[in-house]
Amino acid sequence: MGWTVILESQIRKEISIVDAEWAFDDSLGKSSKLVKYLDPYGDTIFNGLQMDDLITDLEKLQELNYNEITTKVIELAFECKANPHIYLVFYGD
Repeated sequence: MGWTVILESQIRKEISIVDAEWAFDDSLGKSSKLVKYLDPYGDTIFNGLQMDDLITDLEKLQELNYNEITTKVIELAFECKANPHIYLVFYGD
């Protein structure tokens, strides 16, 4: 099960997209702050104020199992953090 990850504007216009579906081994489980809330069957939207916690979770995932797609998701998270009215959206199946 994976997600399509898109950086979107306030009016849901695509700014950037991860080229491949993103998935991860649930190594963090309930110890993550935000990754645990990703809905595999629905959409999950994070705003700039949540990016520090999301980046921490993603970096922990990256340490456990390096993945180029996770690197791209982290890059989008930093972009989301740096710009107002931008959202990082995870579209589930």
